[in-house]
Parts: sequence; C-alpha cells; structure tokens
Amino acid sequence: MSTHPNTAKTFSNRFNAKYTHFYSITLLTSIALFPAVTSAASFQILEQSPAHLGKAFAGTASDVIDASSVFFNPASTVELEQPILTVGANAIFTNSKFSNENSNTRGINGETDEIGYVPNIYYVHPASEKLSFGFGINAPYGLASEYEDDWYGRYLATYSQLEIININAVSAYGLTETFSVGVGINYQMADVTLESQFDSTLGVNPAPATDSSAKIQGDDDDFAADLSFFYQPNQRTNIGLIWRQGGEFDLEGDARFSLNPACSPGQGYPTGAPPAPTTGTICAASLNAVAGDAKASLHLPDTITFSSSYQLSDSWWIHGDIAWTEWSNIKEIDVINSNNNLTINTLELHYKDTMRYALGFTQKSATPWSWRFGIAFDEAPQKDPELVNPRIPDQDRIWFSAGFNYEFSPNTSLDLAYSNIQVDDASINNTNPQTRHHVEGKFDASVNIVGVQANFKF
Repeated sequence: MSTHPNTAKTFSNRFNAKYTHFYSITLLTSIALFPAVTSAASFQILEQSPAHLGKAFAGTASDVIDASSVFFNPASTVELEQPILTVGANAIFTNSKFSNENSNTRGINGETDEIGYVPNIYYVHPASEKLSFGFGINAPYGLASEYEDDWYGRYLATYSQLEIININAVSAYGLTETFSVGVGINYQMADVTLESQFDSTLGVNPAPATDSSAKIQGDDDDFAADLSFFYQPNQRTNIGLIWRQGGEFDLEGDARFSLNPACSPGQGYPTGAPPAPTTGTICAASLNAVAGDAKASLHLPDTITFSSSYQLSDSWWIHGDIAWTEWSNIKEIDVINSNNNLTINTLELHYKDTMRYALGFTQKSATPWSWRFGIAFDEAPQKDPELVNPRIPDQDRIWFSAGFNYEFSPNTSLDLAYSNIQVDDASINNTNPQTRHHVEGKFDASVNIVGVQANFKF
C-alpha cells in the first residue's frame, strides 16, 4: 500500500498533534489528582485528634475534651479554664488490591500498601473567662499510594503523594454565659508528587518492557478562614457548629520524563507508509513537547459540621456529628502548559457533595479511665466506574472506633484510639479514547488507624 507524500505529511502532522495532545492530557492533568486510599472521603483526612478518633469523630464540635478544639470548634475553647497543650500522632495503614476483570494493557494485579503518619499539635491559652486564643498545626488532606510499574493501571498511576500542612490561629469570645463564637485563619502549604508510566507504542503493543515513565511535582500555598459557634442550652447539652473554608491552590511545578529506547526517533511501529513517523518518533516528540513547567488550579471543598453532645447520666455521654463537604466545587479542572498558557485539557471529576454521620459514646467513672466508642458512615464524592482513578479508588465507608483516656495527674493525660474502616469495593471501567487502553476491575480496600496523644495543662 502506497501513500502520496502530501497525504503522508498531513497524516503525520495530525497523528503527531493527536498524541502530543493525548500525552499532555495523560500526565499534566494528574497534577489535579491525589493519593489513593484515605481514611475519609476522597483525599480528606479526619485524623486530627486521637481522642475524637475513639468516638469515630462524633461530637467533634460539641465535646470539649482538649486543645484539638482549635481545629474542630474554636468557639468552644472558652470552656477550657487553663492553658492546655495537646500533641498527637496518627498512623493510617491503608491497603488497596486491584483485581483485573477485562483490562487490555497486559500486566499484573496491582496493590498499594502504604502507611501514612499524620501529626497534630494544638495549644489553647485562656486570656479571660470570656476570651481565648489558640494555635494548631495539622494535615487535613493527603496520604500516598504506590503501585508496581507493571500493573494493569500503570498508565493511570504508579506513585502519588500529597501533603497539605495547615497552620491555624484562632480566637473565641463568650457573648453570653451559654453562647460563644470563634474565628480562625489558616495558612496551608500543598506539595504533590505524581508518577505514572507511558506507553511508548501509543497503544499499538503496550508492554511494561517498552514503557517510558513520568514524574510530576508541584506546590503552592494559600490562606483560608473558619467560623464557629458553641451553645449550651442547659447543663447536660452542648451544641457546636463550624464552617471551614477550602483553600484555593494554583499548583506550579514541572514534568520530567525517562524515555524508553522504544520512545525515540525512528523506533517503534510504523503509522503508515514513509514518510509517516513511527510510534517512537511521535512518542519522543510528544514527551519533549510537554516537558517542563506545568500548572493547575484546585479549590478544596468547604465543610460544615454540626455536633451535639448530651449527658445521659453521671458517667455516660452520647455524641453525634452531621458533616457536609462541598466536593461539588470540583467538577472540571483546567490544566495549563505554563510555557504557552494554553489549555491542554479539562479533567472531568464531577464530584458531588457528601454527608458524614457519626454516633459516639463516652463513659467516665471516678477512676482515671475514660472510655470512648463510635460508629460512622462516610459518603464518597465519586463512584462512577468510568471516572474512578487509581489515585482515588473511592467508595462509601463505615467506621468502627474505640479508645480511652488515662489521667496520670490532674494536669497530664494520655489518649489512645483505634479505628477499622470498612470500604465498599470500588469499580473502575476506564478507556482512553486515543490509545484504547482499557482498565477494568475492582479495588478491595481496607483502612486501619491507630492514634495516640498527650495532653498537658499548665
């Protein structure tokens, strides 16, 4: 079969443009994707207090137990009568196993088995009976995933890491003896690293032996606010409400690639009669065209949490949480090439707002021990198999938690808690329209969390 030179040249230009655009979509859009199995919905981390962990984070804005109220409800810090320092750490053990059903990329069943460490520190200083100040450092979003370089979904993700550090300064004031208000400002720093494989054959004969690889890094910082209220209608009832603003990040970084020999001029498979380029020629041109600076914007969700705590008896409390997360502000994310300021593609996540419901109990007797128990249901913002990405194989989940507090002295205590999270299987049915790479299967995920913290009153 012969091809006219002009026809071949036109085909070459279109083919090269097509795959340059495809590669830009595949790699640069991943700036807006974040790590896989987390304890809460999508890439949110609730583990900001091992004490509240024991109640599955029920009553977070109404149960004033330590300085973590800086994050969960600053308005309630006026209830703390003396300066208190709370230092905690959480170990999040995540596991997600992929079972292939009908993928066509050749590979092995992937598994990510990561341990995430989430520290937090808070300090509250009462200035008077009605006025208090607080300070906190925590990590409300993040975690990581790592799959083998030869698994079925390697062209979607191999390694992901997101870290968001939140520095929170708050103030609270008691308007009456039963009602107080709190305000806060948050300085957040985001850092992301993402890796994936690229098919050097452009879908002709995908195989791990001929894959190239990509690494993307980006970072940014931003300020956000929070507003909270605390109300005690009677001696047995506490009610709390907090709104936390989601930060807006303009991630800036670069994309670097390691090219396989199959991804070089003249190598690979023919795309037509000469002078039509080979797959290796197009692959090399595509990677070189998108290498360098890249950026993407992401607006984290606002959250609203309503909590209530009620004293059932001298030794028993019941706690409840209803939390709303505005994931729906993440619909489409435009990915921009920093060098020419052109839109490369729009990433369609189509997240939906989610609800979280938690119920917990605290038992405290005359001994130094306090016991906590809790259960929670947490919705996922995206469950459509065609939109699920291995970086976030999300699904609904149920929490089962228990923990305790032990007082060594009136001014020193220790909290220890454990949670097991049952995550529904997440299905993926992803087909790339350019290369026809098809990944289909299920992720079986599990999460276990252990938290410990120390509290010091001064």
